Amino acid sequence: MGRRGPLITLLVVVVLAGILLAVNLARSPSNQAGSGTAGQAGSPAGQTGSLAAPPAAEVAPSAAAPAPAVPPAPGSTPSQFPGQAKYTGYTDGNHAAIAVTVRGGKVSAYLCDGKAVEGWYQGSATGGTVEAKGRGTNALSGTLSGTKLSGTVSAGGKSWTYSAAPAAAPAGLYRSKATTGTTGWIKDSSGKVTGLRNAGGRVEPAPPLDPSTAQSVEGGDQVVGQ
Repeated sequence: MGRRGPLITLLVVVVLAGILLAVNLARSPSNQAGSGTAGQAGSPAGQTGSLAAPPAAEVAPSAAAPAPAVPPAPGSTPSQFPGQAKYTGYTDGNHAAIAVTVRGGKVSAYLCDGKAVEGWYQGSATGGTVEAKGRGTNALSGTLSGTKLSGTVSAGGKSWTYSAAPAAAPAGLYRSKATTGTTGWIKDSSGKVTGLRNAGGRVEPAPPLDPSTAQSVEGGDQVVGQ
């Protein structure tokens, strides 16, 4: 009996130690799984707290609306010449009379101050504008706005602006050619006549206008170089 007591005690200790070891081994996987699950569960929360909010979606700028068409200013588009027309008027300051005749897109014109300055012109009328040339650098241009014709004319190295209005017979442009010279007359709508006679380069006042013998000049009639 005296020897069995210590052996029994030792055996009990070994058994208890084995039981404790078995319990510890059995509990270890559960604890690891729990701790691992807790760590994983806690990780997203931590990451969520530390991440910045996603940037707001960029809004593409809307295409600019096309600007509305601006209607042309009144009078900015030239009027169209009728098939046949005549215009009489004066340069600014009434320095000289002017007559412009248009027919079928062709132009014949005359400038005269009744004293010493005159010029004959020929050209064309296109899209509400006239362009005509005379001898040397003499030139005439104009634009029709409504019924008014206005522009610039030059003769003898000088130039003037002018304005002219529609005219009806017997107003208009007249011309007479003879061996002694060429005479030109402008009769405006009020009946006033301005003219000059050119006799071989010598300019002198024109004789009175006789519409029954003088030629009524229309657009396209040859007046330059004759």
